[in-house]
Amino acid sequence: MMFTAMKFKQFATAVTTLSLLLLTSAQAQVVSPATLTIDDNKIQAKLELTSLIEVDLTVEFENSIGLNANTIDITAELLDPTDLTITDRLPSSLTSAVSGFPVLVSISPKADAGFGFEGLAMVELYTKAIHYTPTIPWRLFTSHDGGTFEDITVLMSSGSIRARGSTGQFSDFIILLDTRPSALVINEKAASIANTVNNNRDKITALLEAAIDSGINDIQSALIVNDNDAALTAVDSLITLIENASGSEIADVWRSSGDLVNVKGQLLTQLQTLRFSLRTL
Repeated sequence: MMFTAMKFKQFATAVTTLSLLLLTSAQAQVVSPATLTIDDNKIQAKLELTSLIEVDLTVEFENSIGLNANTIDITAELLDPTDLTITDRLPSSLTSAVSGFPVLVSISPKADAGFGFEGLAMVELYTKAIHYTPTIPWRLFTSHDGGTFEDITVLMSSGSIRARGSTGQFSDFIILLDTRPSALVINEKAASIANTVNNNRDKITALLEAAIDSGINDIQSALIVNDNDAALTAVDSLITLIENASGSEIADVWRSSGDLVNVKGQLLTQLQTLRFSLRTL
């Protein structure tokens, strides 16, 4: 759904004053979790930045190794939405930090602590600082090692706002306002899937590689003729194919030493967020 310039202007005016007040009182501090619970394959943390801005973080793994409070660092930082550490990493001038919730959450497994996981990790940010409105295109983005932020959204819902995505690696997470045209977002996500495969062909068996290439071609062919239903069907089929692939067919492990590429996790992350975009046209 289009987010009109008038709506954006009204929204931005309403939240900028609040943002300035919050930033003045918070002094852009970095905070550690007020509470942290790690149980089997799940992390739950509450981060309190000001009396008005808190964020609940949930991370769930399919299968983790060495996960405990000593192997992973979690922080949150309240930023100036115009800070170059954010703006220089945005994918487009049509994306921006949310003035009412300019919060960067960092998840940093310690390189020498032996932490790792297989497949996907689900990441969810929940806050009462802003309220879910279907017409406002807030999305969950991630950035690895200071790189460009990428949309990983698989769910945006109320409560007051709940943003969920998945990842095959870790670094920074932020909710951004994304006013890019839907077609542009969808085409860029489809291109990212193809790039991930092209960059990691040596980590995929030949048989699975051919099947993935066929699925990507189906997605791209459907998008060329604006057949979004066919594209969605092709995305669902490719998700099923990769979900059912074993570690002997496609690299599916990430570890904090940074020496492995979790190709399965990255592809599923990109496919699932493409599915979200196709469903929310």
